[in-house]
Amino acid sequence: MLEVRDLRKVFKGGFVAVDGVSFSVPAGGSLALVGESGSGKTTCARIVTGLERATSGTVLLNGATSLADRRHRASVVQMVFQDPYQSLDRRQTVRSCLVEVLRHHTALDRPAREARAGELLDLVGLDRRLGEALPRALSGGQRQRVAIARALAPGPKLLVLDEAVAALDVSIQAQILNLLVDARAATGVAYLFITHDLSVVRHVCEDVVVMSRGAVVESGPVERVLTEPSAEYTRRLIGSVPRPGWVPSRAVSRG
Repeated sequence: MLEVRDLRKVFKGGFVAVDGVSFSVPAGGSLALVGESGSGKTTCARIVTGLERATSGTVLLNGATSLADRRHRASVVQMVFQDPYQSLDRRQTVRSCLVEVLRHHTALDRPAREARAGELLDLVGLDRRLGEALPRALSGGQRQRVAIARALAPGPKLLVLDEAVAALDVSIQAQILNLLVDARAATGVAYLFITHDLSVVRHVCEDVVVMSRGAVVESGPVERVLTEPSAEYTRRLIGSVPRPGWVPSRAVSRG
């Protein structure tokens, strides 16, 4: 579904954000890009979704190096951002948000769009009555459910989730992670899951790529990397996850 080869991104001033990164996501698969702030993971995600241009390297989406236009790209890859209140239109009801996406990116007629909007609300576990609500009337978890429903509306092959649970309470995080597992099973969509939190990775991903300072330091199946990490940086990241007996002084510095 997605293949990234030797990706490099240099910003103005010569700052190298991504340096020779390669990874792939199979159809229906799920890969986590993990690293602390500034590791380059979000830049990779933005390049995959077309929000940034790579300095060099290749991104293959569904076998193509380039997509014909923005509408075609939207049918292949969608992105869910960390803060749904910023990414949702505050003046638009939940239902009209979904219907608008369906109007632009599907061939459904009006009754079919309305019906599909209801199905999307069901898929993300929202009461259909909330379709008439504005984002300000929803909780943070409900807003993120709407953002996920909107991203799934065009029927993409790949969903890029950029710190999609980082702003939520722990209990709500668990609900959204379960939702993502169920949504992938129901739709067959693949995930590129961007996070700094290793504790959430095993819930939704089979494979993981660990990044530091723009480069890949370790990659492989989630269980192997989390239980038998080969890189010192990965061991430090794992050591920074709070748990019984956790020592804060051993955490990875975010300075």
